Amino acid sequence: MMLVEHRLDTTPVLGVPDQQGHADIIKLYPEGGVVKDGRLLKGVLSVHDYKSGYLLVNARDNTQGLIYLCAAMLEFSIVGDFNAFRFCIHQPKLNHYDEWTYTRAELEAFIQAVRPVAALAYGLYHETIPFDPDKHLNAGEEQCTYCPVRGRCVARAKRIMSLFEPLVKRHELDDRSLGIVYAQLDEIEAAISDFRAEALRRAKLGVILDGQKLVYGNKGRRQWTDKKRAEEFMAMLAESDKFYEPREIVSPTRAEKILKRDVYAALEEAGLVTQSEPQLRLVPLDHPAEAVTPVQFLPTPEPGLI
Repeated sequence: MMLVEHRLDTTPVLGVPDQQGHADIIKLYPEGGVVKDGRLLKGVLSVHDYKSGYLLVNARDNTQGLIYLCAAMLEFSIVGDFNAFRFCIHQPKLNHYDEWTYTRAELEAFIQAVRPVAALAYGLYHETIPFDPDKHLNAGEEQCTYCPVRGRCVARAKRIMSLFEPLVKRHELDDRSLGIVYAQLDEIEAAISDFRAEALRRAKLGVILDGQKLVYGNKGRRQWTDKKRAEEFMAMLAESDKFYEPREIVSPTRAEKILKRDVYAALEEAGLVTQSEPQLRLVPLDHPAEAVTPVQFLPTPEPGLI
């Protein structure tokens, strides 16, 4: 038996109200069997999850998979006597498939372990439990990946800083220490990207960040608005064989180097060159660029609204 896009009620698993999820595929094999730890487990229930992204995901100890398996175990217990529960990950873009099999006892133990965590999260979200950052924020590579406040979380900032603490007293990183640093680079780079995005977001809203200012960066690459017209135009200005790369007309930047400045200006005046506007970025206060006033980036209020 196979179910596609099946809604699962995860409330009995998590122990808090109004919880649900959707399994891409659920397969039920009451007469099937799986060998785990040298023991044959009869009755197989499997949950299949399709991942379209490029972040590698594995099936073992996958929290989403465990919750879905537990919900399916509780829902389909009347269909048959299931004792093997498989979570299967399909990632075609990475040519990756992974699966892991759990016993009924393992899923029952997971339910008991996850319920206090779910109750705490539910209480914090609904503000029935006082929030304590030191107690309730637990940064980590997995949980920070999709967290909506990852760019402004104190616990994450402390975690990233702490990754280098065992190494800062060394005069030089040895092979082992460098390997430790290298293993953390993906998490560190992701955190850097999130903190940069959050800082820029606040600066655009007019927040003054200590030691930083908002300026325009460099403009984007110049491009032809009409390659055909530009080609014909340049053919009248100089020897045509200078304006080609293999199968492609040269870029505006290259054309400016070939032509004299006043001749190249004719291309710009004819509207044949376009260039994207510079993007905002944050730089130290002693940077030579002129600071930008962020008021112009505030959203325009709708008529009648204050």
